[in-house]
Amino acid sequence: MEEEARPAPGQLELRHLRYFMALAEELNYGRAAQRLGIAQPGLSQQIKRLEEVVGALLIDRTQRAVRLTTAGELFLAGATRTMRQVEQAVLAAQRAERGELGRLTVGYVGSAAYVGALTSMISAFRADHPDIELEIAEMEMRSQLAAIDEGRLDICYIRPPVEIPVGITTLSILHEEIVLAIPASHPLADLAEVPLERFEGETFITPHHPPDVSFHHHTLTACREAGFFPRTGPQGREFVTVATMVAVGLGVALVPQSLRCIELPGVRYKRVANLGVTAELALAYRRTEPSTVARAFVRHARRFIT
Repeated sequence: MEEEARPAPGQLELRHLRYFMALAEELNYGRAAQRLGIAQPGLSQQIKRLEEVVGALLIDRTQRAVRLTTAGELFLAGATRTMRQVEQAVLAAQRAERGELGRLTVGYVGSAAYVGALTSMISAFRADHPDIELEIAEMEMRSQLAAIDEGRLDICYIRPPVEIPVGITTLSILHEEIVLAIPASHPLADLAEVPLERFEGETFITPHHPPDVSFHHHTLTACREAGFFPRTGPQGREFVTVATMVAVGLGVALVPQSLRCIELPGVRYKRVANLGVTAELALAYRRTEPSTVARAFVRHARRFIT
């Protein structure tokens, strides 16, 4: 007669470990079964099944009281470690699904930091998600959009208008006032507010963008509303460079009012009378976002701006 095949170790299930650990803690079949919510005979059968899978006696049945064998004590230690690891794995998976673990890469235009939206929003997110690895980098706006389109960035802080790649969407964070940066030596430097039409014929400095993008677009729109087409001159990679060009007398520039925090000598920031243009700051992200961390950040951003 052939010997019955022993169950393979792969047939061991987590419920077997839970049953055994409950019995090992209670040292009583009745109490352990009640704790587990199963019938006592069923528990006894499952413990015997576990011993068959393990290939060792775990319970000393020569005594009236429930006692563990040496093999049972060693198995209990291993089972406890295994269940702890399983619980940690489940917790980590749940936290990752909620966007509490992982990595977030953020690109931003420099002026996002001036207005404080970048620092305050990300600081609040970090406080709520301390275990997320965060990488941030200042980048030219169109480079950001190319990077997020290619999957190298998760979130972008941009200054519309700008062409948005297919599959990317935006969330408006704020609109801020646009002011005119002029040299301190300019004849209108002492005015609290200036009419833009008084600057017809002067050179307007813009960021290094095409005419239909961001502050280059704002400059053309504002001047046309004031009744003239601006003469554009040198361009700067970012607003500190633009303000520096203004300070040395290369021209004037329409800039976000938050640039006032950069107190360069030789520059005055003036409100513009009847200016109908504002500067938008927006968040760009993928419409179909696989990253739970990025989705969590977008949800955070929506709460932050309401």
